[in-house]
Parts: sequence; structure tokens; C-alpha cells
Amino acid sequence: MSVLDMNNFNFLQKYQRLQHTIMYDELIDLGFTVVGYSKTDSYAFWNLALTNVNLSENQIFEIEDVLRRCQRDSTIYFENKNQLKELKEVLGKNGYKKNFEDCWQFWAGGKKPESRYFNSAKKVTDIATLKIFLEAFNRCYQKNDPQNPYGELGSDYLKVSAEVWRRHSQSERIEYFMIYKNNQPVAVSTLTNHDGIGYISNVGSLRDVRGEGYGKAATLFCIQESIRRGNNEHCLATEEGAYPNEFYKRIGFETRFTAVGYTKILK
Repeated sequence: MSVLDMNNFNFLQKYQRLQHTIMYDELIDLGFTVVGYSKTDSYAFWNLALTNVNLSENQIFEIEDVLRRCQRDSTIYFENKNQLKELKEVLGKNGYKKNFEDCWQFWAGGKKPESRYFNSAKKVTDIATLKIFLEAFNRCYQKNDPQNPYGELGSDYLKVSAEVWRRHSQSERIEYFMIYKNNQPVAVSTLTNHDGIGYISNVGSLRDVRGEGYGKAATLFCIQESIRRGNNEHCLATEEGAYPNEFYKRIGFETRFTAVGYTKILK
């Protein structure tokens, strides 16, 4: 195994811990894998086993037992690399199908991130601005939007977003930002800080300001704040071929590796 491969897996381990108490309510260590579990979100990405080895059938069955007890389907998540080709074959024989593929993109550095809209950026600092953020966040994510492959957020996700901010805002582990136009929030973003990683998520802009640079500003503002906090990795995850993936490439992100989730529907 190359050093690069190990670094990628170490990053995914750090990312899993970064999401603990944010999207993962529990991390269950089985020795050969760590299972992340969300009590509120049944999506496969928040209920999975992270691995870097070719699992045996018995180990796969053990993962299934854990996730079945959590009332979740079983998802195995790993870096998409040749060394784990055997794992894909074993999963296929045991009823698993590829469910999703994450393209991990990292800020390539270079010149300092900047935008003429940085002066209009506001951080959520209290319950009043949290309410404004959540309303803007919800308006930025709507169905039938060709630049948004994720659709509507839903009330459960918004409730989780509010609870997570209340839990972690004082430590600044998680930060919500808004970019304003004419005294109205038109773009949003989230920065999560943990163990040297600045993870950017929930970037969105209103459809009527697309092309004016507000979504770019919301992203780059997170980069600026991540650098200021001393993080050494500034990153996000997208899907290859989707609009956000190409957008982030244009504004200074580079793909380092991809990771795949294979899912089995448990009865």
C-alpha cells in the first residue's frame, strides 16, 4: 500500500470523526472497521462501515448485524482503488450494489481566496441569525434545479442543522455563513473544523442570482476562514459529472481521490 493510499484512508477516518455528533450519532468500532450511525437520517452516507481492507464474508455479516440492529441497510464505504477490487467482488456476491461515489476535492492553494462579496458575508452568531440562515438555506435548495442535484432539504435535515449549530457553535467546530445582496441573504455555506480539516458543505445560492458570483463567494469565504483557523486541508465532496463537481474545479479545487459506497437492502 502506497503512502498516498494510506493518507487517503487516514483522511476518511478523520472525516468520519469530524462528523461524529454532527451527522453520526454513534461510531461503533468493530476492530476491522468503524460503523457510523445516524439516529435521525437513514441516508446510506450516514449509516455505513468505513474500511480499507478486503473484508471476509464473516466480517461483512458482522457489519450487517450491527446496522440491522440500528434499523438501517448495510453500506460499506471505501476508497475506489485497485487494491480493493476483491472487496467489490465479494460484496457483489453477497447482494451489494454500488449506491454512490464521492469525488473528494481539495483546495489547490495558490493565491489567497478573495471575492468582492466578502464584505457582505455574515456568520450565524445567535438564534435570530440562525433562523435567517435556515430560511435562506431552504430557499437555496429546491427541486427541479439543474445546478442542484440534491433536491429539497426537508424539515428533518433543517431540524438537524439547527440542533448541530446549537451543539457546536460555541466551540466553532461548525460555522454557518451567509452572503448578502441588498440586505438579503442570497447564498449560504457551512464550515466544519476538526483535527486540521476544514470541511465545506451546504453551499447554495438563490436561482435568481446565479452567475453573479455569490455561490463562489460563499465557498471561498469558507476557505478563508478555514485557513485562518489553521486547518491544513480544505475540502468538500461532490459527485463526478454533477454540476457542483465542475463548479468547484473552476474555482480552484482539485480531485484527490474517489470513494464508493456499496449498499445491501436488509430485510
